[in-house]
Amino acid sequence: MRLPGCLFPLASIFALTWLTVDAANPALSTAGETPIAPAQKPNLYKSMPVGHEKNKRLAISAYEANLHKHTNDSNVLVLPGLVADKQKRRVEVMAESTGLAQNAPCEFTLVGENSEHAYETLLISFAQPSAIHQALQFIGLPPGKPIDPEALRYWARGNYCELSVAKDGEPPVPLERLLLDRRTEATLPEEGFRFIGSSWLPDARQRGKKLFAADALQPMAIVSLFNSTWSLLEVPCAAAQGDVYQNIIVNPKHRFAEGELLQLLIEPVKQENAKEVKDLVLKVAEANPSTTNRLRGMALLKNLTFELKDGPRLLNVQPSISSVMQALGACDRKKSEYYLTIKFGEDVGLGEAQALANILSIIDCERGVRIEPPPAGQLYYRAFTPDRDLLDRDNRMFHPWELYLSESGGVVSGKLLGCNSVYAKSGSQAELHMAELNVSSPRALRQELDAEDERATKFGHKARPPVIMVFAPSTFKYGQLVTFLDPALSTHKIVHVYLDEPMSQTSDSK
Repeated sequence: MRLPGCLFPLASIFALTWLTVDAANPALSTAGETPIAPAQKPNLYKSMPVGHEKNKRLAISAYEANLHKHTNDSNVLVLPGLVADKQKRRVEVMAESTGLAQNAPCEFTLVGENSEHAYETLLISFAQPSAIHQALQFIGLPPGKPIDPEALRYWARGNYCELSVAKDGEPPVPLERLLLDRRTEATLPEEGFRFIGSSWLPDARQRGKKLFAADALQPMAIVSLFNSTWSLLEVPCAAAQGDVYQNIIVNPKHRFAEGELLQLLIEPVKQENAKEVKDLVLKVAEANPSTTNRLRGMALLKNLTFELKDGPRLLNVQPSISSVMQALGACDRKKSEYYLTIKFGEDVGLGEAQALANILSIIDCERGVRIEPPPAGQLYYRAFTPDRDLLDRDNRMFHPWELYLSESGGVVSGKLLGCNSVYAKSGSQAELHMAELNVSSPRALRQELDAEDERATKFGHKARPPVIMVFAPSTFKYGQLVTFLDPALSTHKIVHVYLDEPMSQTSDSK
């Protein structure tokens, strides 16, 4: 399992492939996952299970029978492949077993019928992902939010559901029992699955229309065993795709043969087991904005005051970081999940912001608090725990913009450095070519970013990743930094802030 607190340095690498465009529909883009192919393509990896066409006909017949049976029942929703009962608060989905071999790796438990990933899932659904989404809302479950690296959301949230698989004449089996974790040699913890709700994407073919991502994009995941932007439901913990592939396998004791017709039952977790979601807000302000001192490192936290609130209720007794930590430590994690929004005051020094970010990166985990995307006009807190590997121009995987900020007479200005690896026709060794641009204002920064994109489009070059490395003095104020960056943040959300680093030499300037 991964810790999202470790994700932000990887977000720079993610920027290399941050936009994978579907050739059939340029509006459909993916971020930070296995490349997704158009859903309309034929199944390239594994043919449908034995008996699929027969099962499909049975699913159609069941749909027609259920329509007739529940014609006048407003408490029952019937859609192809499923029946949802509002009073029972249950969704029944018709599915078939793929018959994966025992000990076979498994990344999904349920995918759509047109998925190309039947080779790594337990079940194939005869209901569309969007139909299951609609059914869950019908029984009173609002969708949550999936992870979204592009929006700096590294924690999913949503209502927990119990999933079980039923075979005619036999009691349902919790879905978790059909899988084993190699690391524990036990079945998965029976904690339920989160209804995160997938995502809606603009349809390039029809202006104003949106497509449900789990319907339109491979792998058409309905129930995923790793954290995904596009899946409908997923495991309730932090789980990276690579870890799942290496460690989650089919339970040798699972009893479903290839092509067996089954029911997947989806129900809200029992009330006594449901966890309440708590949204906390931490406001950070400078204690003595006009005071100059010589504090360094973590001692800079003494310059700050803190307010930790759960709604209107103040949780920390004293305005200190230690009091905040005590309040967070007293939170009941058996009954609640805690999501934390950070709000920095404009007068907070960048050195203080960095000291706080080092603390936040430790508590940003499942057993601590789950830090939310930043409010509009602010930076994700991990901007202040930057990826040091990016400083190595010769060996880094890509070249972000480098922005060097300085202040004169209370006015902030910058130098924007564009670095490119250029390969000579006769050699295999790349040379670094750099161009330096003066950006005297936030508007000038935005103009240069746009001009670079226009040049890339005009000459058919690959656009520079939407990442900015910012170099600034630690004495700068948070407000000065975000004011200068604000016009860029709409497109360049991934920011790495390096404090008190000297400006690197440039080979050529512009």
